[in-house]
Amino acid sequence: MNNLQDTSETLKKKTLEVMTKMLAFVKQYPKAELPNPSNEFIIAKDLMAKGEFNLAVCGKVKNGKSSLINALIGRELLPVSTDVATSRVFKISNNEEDSFFIVYANGDKQEIKEEQLAAFGSQTVIDTNGQVETDKTIAFIQVNTKLDFLPEGVSIIDTPGIGSTYPQHTAITKQYIKMADAALFVVNPSPLENIEINFLKEVAQITPGIMFVTTKIDENGNESVDEAISRNVKLIEKEIGDDLYFGVNMQKMSSKLLLEAAQAEDSDASDFNYEISGFGAVKQEMLNLVFLTLGYYRAGMAYNAAVSYYQTVLKSLQNRKDGIAKATTQYDAMVEKYENARKVFTEKMGENKRKEVLNEVELILKTMESDFNQIFSLRGKVVETYENEIDNLSSEEITLYSDKLGDRLIPEIQQKWDDLTDMAQQKMGVVLYKYNKECQMAIPEGVAISISDDNVADPNIQNVSMREKVASVRSEMLMGTALTGAIGTIVGSANFFWPALIAPTLPVVAPILVVLGVGVILWGAISGSQKASKEKLKRNKAQLKKYVQDTITNCRKQLVETSLADNKYQSLYQGFILAVRQQALESVTSTYDKYKKELDAMKKAITDSKQDPKLAAAIDFLIQQWQENKAEMQEIHSLLESIKVD
Repeated sequence: MNNLQDTSETLKKKTLEVMTKMLAFVKQYPKAELPNPSNEFIIAKDLMAKGEFNLAVCGKVKNGKSSLINALIGRELLPVSTDVATSRVFKISNNEEDSFFIVYANGDKQEIKEEQLAAFGSQTVIDTNGQVETDKTIAFIQVNTKLDFLPEGVSIIDTPGIGSTYPQHTAITKQYIKMADAALFVVNPSPLENIEINFLKEVAQITPGIMFVTTKIDENGNESVDEAISRNVKLIEKEIGDDLYFGVNMQKMSSKLLLEAAQAEDSDASDFNYEISGFGAVKQEMLNLVFLTLGYYRAGMAYNAAVSYYQTVLKSLQNRKDGIAKATTQYDAMVEKYENARKVFTEKMGENKRKEVLNEVELILKTMESDFNQIFSLRGKVVETYENEIDNLSSEEITLYSDKLGDRLIPEIQQKWDDLTDMAQQKMGVVLYKYNKECQMAIPEGVAISISDDNVADPNIQNVSMREKVASVRSEMLMGTALTGAIGTIVGSANFFWPALIAPTLPVVAPILVVLGVGVILWGAISGSQKASKEKLKRNKAQLKKYVQDTITNCRKQLVETSLADNKYQSLYQGFILAVRQQALESVTSTYDKYKKELDAMKKAITDSKQDPKLAAAIDFLIQQWQENKAEMQEIHSLLESIKVD
C-alpha cells in the first residue's frame, strides 16, 4: 500500500474520529445547550463516512471507453461497436457476484440478465431492433461485477461519447460528469479535436482531478504514440493547464492486450500481455487520483468544517465563563444586558423580518416564472432567434443547419434552464446571507456570542490552506457523493453537490438538490426524444421552424407536467419552486433559532451561576474536555499539509 493511500485512509479515520467525538460531546452534555453543528459539518462527515467515489470515464465517441472498461473487468461485458455503442450511463461497482439492474429515475430497480445489457444500453442494438419499451425514465444501468483492484466504495461510470450524431449522448455525458468526483478522459493517439478540448474545459470547471489515458497504442507504433501524447499534453496544458489542479499526467494503455492477458490460458502469455498493456501505470495513476481527491480535497473540507465547529463551541464556552466571572460583581447588569439583547434581537429579526425575507424569495421566484415563460414561449427570444437564422439560410446551408440543429437546440434550452435555476439559487443565497449578517448586527454591542466573525477562540487550531482554485472548485466536486445521501433512493446512487451559494454559517438542506438531481435524468430523456435526424427532417425552412417550436413545446411540457421521483414532485419545475421555498423557510428559521439559542444559553449560564457556585468549575471542565480535540486536529492539519498538490 503506497504512502498516499496510507495517508488518505489515516486522514479519513482520524477526521471521522474527531468529528464523531465532537457530536458525542454535545450529546453527552445536553444541559449545556452548546451550539449545533452546521449542515456543512454534517454533510462533510457523511461524505467521509460513506467513502463512495465515482470515477467517470468520458471522451469522444469511438475512442474506446467501453473497451477500456471491459479490459479492466477482464471480459467483454459492456456493449462495444465499431459504430456508436454506449447510449446510456453504466455504473460499474466491485462485487464478488455478478448482478445487473436498470435503475429508474424514481429509484425503482429492475433486475436484468447479462445478455440484456446491450438491449438497454447499446445505441447500435437500439437502432437495429428499436428501444426497449418502458413507461419509466431510466437513470442508469448498474453493473455489479468483480473489480478487485478498485478500493472499497469506488465505482466506474461509463458515459456515452461526446461528438456522436445523437445529441442526447453529449447531453447525458455532460450532466453525469457534473456528478463525478473525478474523471478519466480517454483519447486516441491522434491530435485532440476542438470538441474534446471544449469538453475538457467544462470538465475542468467541475472536478478537481482529471486523469488522461491514450488507448489503442497496439494499433500504432511506439514513436507515433509518444509523439501524439507529447503533442496532446502540450495542447491540454496550453488550453486548461491552470484549471487542472492535480496536473496533466497522460498514461498509455492497450485495452486489447489487457483483455487478452485476462483471457489467456497460458500464465506466461498473460503476464507478458499484462506487462506491455500499460495497465500497471494506469492503475497506479487511477488509485493516486482517488486517494488524492479523498485524502486532500474531501478530508480537507471535512477538517475545515470541524475547525469551524471547534472554534464555535470553544468560543461559546469561553463567553459563558467570562459572563459568569463578571456576574459575581455585576449580576443584575449582566442579566439585564442579555434580556435586553434578546428583546432587541427578537424585535428586529423576529416574525415580521422573517416574513420580509421570505417575501423577497417569493419575488425571486416570480421573476423566475416570468423568465421561464419567456424562454419557453413560441413568441419568445429563443424561437425568434432560430427563426431569424432559418429565414436567412441559403438552399445550400439548409442541410448542414438541419444536421446540427438538434445538437444546438437541446443543450441551449437545457443551459437556459440551468442558468435560470442557478440564478434563482444565487439570488436566494444573497438574501439568506444578508439575513444572517443582519442577525449578527442585531446583537447589541458588547454582548458576546460565539457566532460573531471576530477573533477565534483558539489561534493554534487553523484551517488547512488549500489551493485557492481547489478550494473554490464549487460544489460540483462534492457532487460526486453527497447526492447519494441527499436524494438516496430517488435516483439510486446518483450524486449531488454542496451548494456554494449559501454561506457556511447558513444551513444547507437537500430539497433543491433532489430536484436538480432528478433533472439530470430528465434532460437525457428529452434529448433522446427530440433528435433532429436526416430521416425525420425535410430540408425546408417551414419544417425546421416547426421542429424548433415542437422541441420548445416538448421541453416545456416535460418540465411542467412530467411527474418525477415517485410523485414526490408533480414536475421538475414545481419541485424546484417548492424546494426553494422549503430551503428558504428552513434557513431563515434555523438562522434565527441559532442566535436566539446562544443568547438564551448565555443568560441561563449567568442566572444558574447564582444558584450553583460550582457552575464556573463545570464550564472550565467542559472547556478542558473540548480542547482534548486539539492534538488530533493538529495532527490532521499536519497530514493534510504533507500532501503536496503541485
